[in-house]
Amino acid sequence: MMRFAHSIAFRCYSTQTLDCFRPIAMKAAIRTVTFDTNVLPAPDLIERARALGIEVAVSTVTVREVDDTSWSEAVSDLPRHSEVFVLGESLMGEAVLPIVGPGDVLEEIIRLVSGGSFPRRGGREQLTRGQANQLRDAMILETHVRSGRDALVTADSRAFIKFGRREALQERFGTSILLPPEFAQYLDTARARDAV
Repeated sequence: MMRFAHSIAFRCYSTQTLDCFRPIAMKAAIRTVTFDTNVLPAPDLIERARALGIEVAVSTVTVREVDDTSWSEAVSDLPRHSEVFVLGESLMGEAVLPIVGPGDVLEEIIRLVSGGSFPRRGGREQLTRGQANQLRDAMILETHVRSGRDALVTADSRAFIKFGRREALQERFGTSILLPPEFAQYLDTARARDAV
C-alpha cells in the first residue's frame, strides 16, 4: 500500500466533480510530472514547474494526438515517454511491448477509467470515438506509471477524478493525479516553501 506524506486541500473547480472538498493525497515532493494532452499548451505551468526543478514530460500518445496541430510546438521540447504498443493505435518504433496476463497494467487502468464498461480484448475492433479516447487516456496513464513518474496532470475529470477513480488509481499505482488548477496550487505552495 502506498503511503503519501501529506495532502493539500483544494477548491472545487467544477460543479461536476464529486470529490470537491476532499483533500488530495500526494507524494511529499513532486519531481516529475506527465501532462495529459488536454492540459496543453500550458506554457505557464511548464515554466513554473521547470523553475522549481520539476521535469514535465508527455507520452508518445500525446505527441501523436497533437501532431499537425498548433499544439505540436508545445510538446516539441518536452521529454517523451514511449507508450505501450496497442495494435491499430500505436506507431511501430515508438511503443514498447505490453505485459499481457496477470499484472497487465494497461488492462487494469482501462477497467478503472471506464468503470468496467470497456470492451474486453478481442472485442475492440470497432471502438466508438469515446472508447478510443478512453483507450488513449489509459495508455497515457500506463506510460506515466511504467515510467515511474510522480504526478499526472490532466483536465479529464471524468476518466481520472470522478466516481472515486482518482483515489482508486492513486492507491493502486502509487502516483498523484491532479487537475491543472491543483497542480498550479501545488507549484504556489512549493515556491512559497522554497522562498522561506
